[in-house]
Amino acid sequence: MGGPSSNEVASVDGTPITTREYQTALNRQVEFFNQMMGGNLTQAQLEQMGIKRTVLDTLIQQKLMLNAAEKMGFVISLEEVKAEIKKLPYFQTNGQFDVSLYRNMLQSNGYVPARFEELIADDMKQQKLEGLFSNLIISDSSVADIVKFKNSVISVQGVRIPRQSLTPLISVTDAEIKEFANKEENQAQLESLYEEDFAVYNKPEEIKARHILIRGEDDKALEKAKKIRSGLTAGNFNRTANKETEDESGKDNGGDLGWFAKGRMVPEFEEAAFKLSKGQISDPVKTPFGYHIILVEGKRAAQVRTLDQVKNELAKKALQKSKSTDLDALLQTQHKAISEALAKNNFKTVENIASKVNGTYINTEINQYDQNIDQTQLSNQEANKLFSANPGDLVDLGNPGNIYLVKVISKTQKASGNEARALEKTTQEQLLSRKTRQELLRVMNNKAKVVTNPALL
Repeated sequence: MGGPSSNEVASVDGTPITTREYQTALNRQVEFFNQMMGGNLTQAQLEQMGIKRTVLDTLIQQKLMLNAAEKMGFVISLEEVKAEIKKLPYFQTNGQFDVSLYRNMLQSNGYVPARFEELIADDMKQQKLEGLFSNLIISDSSVADIVKFKNSVISVQGVRIPRQSLTPLISVTDAEIKEFANKEENQAQLESLYEEDFAVYNKPEEIKARHILIRGEDDKALEKAKKIRSGLTAGNFNRTANKETEDESGKDNGGDLGWFAKGRMVPEFEEAAFKLSKGQISDPVKTPFGYHIILVEGKRAAQVRTLDQVKNELAKKALQKSKSTDLDALLQTQHKAISEALAKNNFKTVENIASKVNGTYINTEINQYDQNIDQTQLSNQEANKLFSANPGDLVDLGNPGNIYLVKVISKTQKASGNEARALEKTTQEQLLSRKTRQELLRVMNNKAKVVTNPALL
């Protein structure tokens, strides 16, 4: 089986994805983002957002589903196709199918009836296959068990500290640092550590900014932006942004963009923003997304620290990491201190210890179904330890290489009504449908021969 022909961007097990299909889908997706962002996306933005790859992946999935439907024997009769076409509103006049309108519209879009009917049939086959997924059912008893596990909740407080997080607490003398830094045999290690932390010691210029966006590039949008700008001060900018900005992500935070360096925003925005002084507000700045009014709240100068300037810091880190015996002793000391603090409910002490070594302080609820603690999935063994413990018990979830201690504060079995169980049943069936579809596509994709034509993408 050869590759795609000159008018195909890809083929899936020999089923072509034509240039026309790809371009139509791409144009539709680009138009969606243009409307959403209030401007025309550049080629660079298309590449950055990965829109072309997303469109192609979606078309490949559609072909995989179509091939699966055909292998499963789904057949769509010509009568079914015609009935479906007659229901399409853009082929109707006064609520009735209009043959002349149908033929004229196909002709103006470069289709012959046979090819269009083939496309409709393909779409109906995929819909039938999708219908199988949406009809998957989970038994009421399974749903009852899931609800029971979700309502079995424990509240815990504790800490998780990886072994290496304790290295900054290892004592190293100035004499040791000087000796290590000056030894010739250590220079390669220091250079390697410097490369690893290059971004820590070398930072570009950054600004902290807020903005108000008025979408559109016409005179009306500009006039609105100018009117807003005329009454703006640094003091009322947040309040005004919440009220006036047309950037949805900025309506609840005063248009806050946080800290950023050059290269993150569109060029027009960056050029204006980085010229502003701290506390200064720009005039309306035009970009492909509309008109922006920018307030700069802070500026950080670029930072450049050479290897020679940070050699002693790196030597200290290297020495701390090398003292494994001291680290083991420190691990035991900290483990004991945290255990004693948890036993006495001195949770603030535990939190302070975690903050000093960049550990994770834990104060959360865990249910027996998700078994997730602060976005970390528990193993079955860890979950069994926790859920078999009683309130007041201290549970050690760690191993000799880290500290992972939590105290069980409370255990609760929440009640649930019929409405909650019905909602859970719907949720679980949707989840099963989605997972089944994803798994089918994954298996098919692994087995399929997908050939792309890079020259046309």
